[in-house]
Amino acid sequence: MTGFRGRALSIGITLALVSAFAAVGCDDPADSLSGRRNTGGGASSGNGSDDPNDPNNDPNGANVPPEEVAFRAVEADLLNVCGRTCHDTGKYTPPAPMFLAGPDVYKSVKSHPGIVTRDVYASAFLTKGQHAGPPVSYDGEFEKKVVAWLEAEALAIRAVPLPTTPPTTIKSGANDIDLTPAAVGGLTGVRLKFNASLVGTMLSLSNIELVAPTGQDVHILQPRFVRVLPTPKEDGTTDVPDPADSFSNSDQTVPGGTSTPLAPGSVLFSHESWRPFDLAKDKLRIEIEKLEPGKVSVIATAATCKDVAGFVANVLPSMRGQGGGFGLNCSNNNCHGNAAIGNINLSGADNNLICQQVLQKMNQGNIGQSLIVTKPTSANHGGGQVNNAAGWRSLFMDNAAVFF
Repeated sequence: MTGFRGRALSIGITLALVSAFAAVGCDDPADSLSGRRNTGGGASSGNGSDDPNDPNNDPNGANVPPEEVAFRAVEADLLNVCGRTCHDTGKYTPPAPMFLAGPDVYKSVKSHPGIVTRDVYASAFLTKGQHAGPPVSYDGEFEKKVVAWLEAEALAIRAVPLPTTPPTTIKSGANDIDLTPAAVGGLTGVRLKFNASLVGTMLSLSNIELVAPTGQDVHILQPRFVRVLPTPKEDGTTDVPDPADSFSNSDQTVPGGTSTPLAPGSVLFSHESWRPFDLAKDKLRIEIEKLEPGKVSVIATAATCKDVAGFVANVLPSMRGQGGGFGLNCSNNNCHGNAAIGNINLSGADNNLICQQVLQKMNQGNIGQSLIVTKPTSANHGGGQVNNAAGWRSLFMDNAAVFF
């Protein structure tokens, strides 16, 4: 009897342990799959841990998007490599972009331009080389995690349809397509013009130009041509995007009221999925990453001296100590002669260049306070001080017309 009772007790303990482990497996599937353990002492709620940074912890019970899950898997590494008071707090000198700023790092990195991109390898994370910090590629495992996250983001981006024009029949010769349906921000009246022809069985577009409406600059980013088949393929689809993504590098802002070539200006759709192209039956639509109101940057040209001859006759001699009684020769070889201190070389033969160099030290709004006036009249001027400060000031004020 003793042996039987002992065996029964042993079996009972074993069954109890099996039941206990089975209960943990059912009640805590998230922890079991992720390798985490519930340390709270009770059964898991199914929403993950109490850690607010845990991607599986969602108080609303909604599923966390896979791209965010992929980011959370590399978040700690990113903060360790790219944070460190640099890209998280901005306390590094000089200050760096804070794309890892808290409290929600994921929100910060998603909102920073150039990081989350449709083309994974166009992300600034992968194109940025060695700088004050290391490149992502410095560690192979770290790079794999970053790429996995960026690929998840790219999939999410591509799952959202881009703004597009309706399918349009293309004719041989000149074509003019209204891009307004693909525009955002209230932009209207923007058009795409090109010439179409067949090269064998391949569609060729040339002289591609973007026409911006009068009074409104236009920004266009990565337009993509899509072939629309007259008959669905076996899988039911009719759309065939340009496999080469020929305009993936296009990022232009064109002035309002102008017709501007759209880089690269021409394209030959040679991929087998676009051959043969039938002008009578096939159509094209154009989906665009961004088509929005823009602002053309105006780069100011450098100011030029208005009267170089007047400068040479009335100002330069005094600066070279050849008149005016100022007691100062600024063209001394140890000062503004061959040494060209302060980017001014008064001993050269190029009078246009000398006048330009002096002009850069002039303040048109307050000539009397120009650097070229105040520096030689100061006791702190390393090249000495003029004898007549008022006369030196008048030299430039009275001859302002030679500069402006």
